[in-house]
Amino acid sequence: MRDIIRLAKGSIIFTVVVTGFTGMLMARRSVPTLWETLWVLISLTLSSGSSAIMNNLLDYEMDKHMRRTEWRSKVIDRFGKRNLWVLALLMSALSFVPLIHYGRLYAAVFTALAIASYAIWYTLYLKRRGPFGAIVGGLPGALPVLIGAYAISDRFAPDIWLLFAFMMLWQPAHFWALTLKIQGEYEKGGVPVLPLVYGNEYTQLYILIYGLSLPPLALAIGLVAGYGWVYLIGSGIASIYYVIRTVRGIYRQEQYGRAFFASIIYMLVIMVLLNIDIFLHLPMNAFMGK
Repeated sequence: MRDIIRLAKGSIIFTVVVTGFTGMLMARRSVPTLWETLWVLISLTLSSGSSAIMNNLLDYEMDKHMRRTEWRSKVIDRFGKRNLWVLALLMSALSFVPLIHYGRLYAAVFTALAIASYAIWYTLYLKRRGPFGAIVGGLPGALPVLIGAYAISDRFAPDIWLLFAFMMLWQPAHFWALTLKIQGEYEKGGVPVLPLVYGNEYTQLYILIYGLSLPPLALAIGLVAGYGWVYLIGSGIASIYYVIRTVRGIYRQEQYGRAFFASIIYMLVIMVLLNIDIFLHLPMNAFMGK
């Protein structure tokens, strides 16, 4: 079971659940019921896990040549490709059951788009064709915000779409920081990542362009939707931390990893601050009967 969870990329599932739940809170500005929370997060877990397993199956040959991912091929050999394809497709199908049952059409469409864009479009085409696949490849990582929001509400909220844009821009900068650190492994796997095709300086420039666009978006989310000082001050501090860590990290080889992890911390802090700010502004009776 542990290997299946790793193959389903449990750390990514965690991120998907966090961003999806944040989307739920932002859409309704109240506490979802326990039942709503469970079925939405289970749907997100199944869709994310299924697309990750499909990604690993399709990258089987590539992963065998990379030290960071060679264990995936061994797990696939142990469980069998056919069995894992059945599991992945079953998980994918089950992820739509609650969305269809409750008539959440937009959420179902976004879920289908997330699975297809990651497991098929990104894995089979974008990743192999050139170094800029990560730009469009950010789509499946950003869609959980919309899935969570539209799973429980039909309300159009600008702050939700701004958070979606934030995640779209965060993904490439985050991934490119990783490619700086382990570009040698990507070369062995035959993946044409940005540092290998255009060099480190070009990659560093793109990380700065995308990374420095995140703090203004984080601020815009707070201002557009009228979030409180907890979010505004907290996100400002987090943005300063992220910019400093990124600028320092991407220009020092020994700190490439720190820049990568700083992006994860930054994104999670923004999500946590949004959750805290929304909870702080809820009336006490919002927690009753949940």
